[in-house]
Amino acid sequence: MLVYDQNIIDTSSDINMLDSMYPSFCTMVSNQSKTIEHKYCTIYGYSYGEGRVVVDGKLYYLNAGDFFSFPIRENYPVFNTDDNIFVVVRLGFLGQHVFGKVEKKGRLSYIDGCSDSMLVYPPRFGDPSLNFLHFPSNINQTFHTHPSIRMGCVIGGRGVSTLADKEVQLTEGMMFCLEEQEYHRFRTENSHMDIIAFHPDGDWGPTDENHTMLNRTYLEGK
Repeated sequence: MLVYDQNIIDTSSDINMLDSMYPSFCTMVSNQSKTIEHKYCTIYGYSYGEGRVVVDGKLYYLNAGDFFSFPIRENYPVFNTDDNIFVVVRLGFLGQHVFGKVEKKGRLSYIDGCSDSMLVYPPRFGDPSLNFLHFPSNINQTFHTHPSIRMGCVIGGRGVSTLADKEVQLTEGMMFCLEEQEYHRFRTENSHMDIIAFHPDGDWGPTDENHTMLNRTYLEGK
């Protein structure tokens, strides 16, 4: 598990997974202006406070609790904030413009009493997604793995990630990456923990043969 804590001065503000199956990296824009020098990618993220981002010459305002997705084509996006903005860059994929506000709990059930919501849906089957995970207090997840990387940040509360050989304390504002097939679980004690998690791939999403518009279209005589 790779971790960035803004309170530890000997760490980089980027977690680089460009050599993974789905080349990606994440960064925390903290009290500064930062240009993401990549094109033909999609930027996903979450804003801890008020901020701004310029995408293809257009200015977007961000508020605390906002999540977003921007496809980047020709111009480098520029972020500016007096707080923190968590940013994930998925190279070689052009997603959709999406804005929204994170809710207090997930809409869907997840393992061992947790819940989650899909914030940015995959436009097509197998595409990336951005997710919100809510862990109530006193959660002990079952150990598990994922086939691809998971990049995320803690947006509320605190907890612990238990790995094969160590435990990592997680607090609000920390950014992390679980590597491919990394054995892990999350625990909470007397606090909840909320996480934004980026999935670079998936086994769900609409296809040309299976999507809600098509499935609710009944052709005459059939």
